[in-house]
Amino acid sequence: MNTTTRESRKGILSAAPLLTFTFAIFLAARPAASIAADPETKEHKPVIVQPAELQWSDSPALPAGVKVSILYGDIKKAEPIGFRVKLPAGGMIAPHTHPVDERLTVISGAFAMGEGEKFDKAALKDMPAGSVAIFPRGCAMFGFAREETIIQVDAEGPWAINYINPADDPRKK
Repeated sequence: MNTTTRESRKGILSAAPLLTFTFAIFLAARPAASIAADPETKEHKPVIVQPAELQWSDSPALPAGVKVSILYGDIKKAEPIGFRVKLPAGGMIAPHTHPVDERLTVISGAFAMGEGEKFDKAALKDMPAGSVAIFPRGCAMFGFAREETIIQVDAEGPWAINYINPADDPRKK
């Protein structure tokens, strides 16, 4: 990675609190109802999801033991999406990229993330509950749950996960 790219990424990561605040204002100014339209009537309605309503399932794109619950949107379509990921203690997500910018919020537990194409525990940055990370599209990242953890991912679809090392991709096992 050249110095200019490294400096740009450092600038993006150091600007995360400002970007998070700006994004929150953008979302607040945008009508929430535009996130979900009734397919039959095309009428826009708000989305309210209670924790007890979450439906957790396995995802072939994530390691065994990791569960996913879709909150809103269709990850295969060009629309706003949000989903939660539940990782067991010690759960790891190998180095990967996404074709879209990704905003990640730690809902509960103790998560840690790092940037790079190789998993490196020394490069992990602790993210207690309430922490936010914003990764630009194409940025290689990895994650580790120090205890059972729930994270929320918000992005614009279509969303995908592309593992740096194909051997890490659970879909190929």
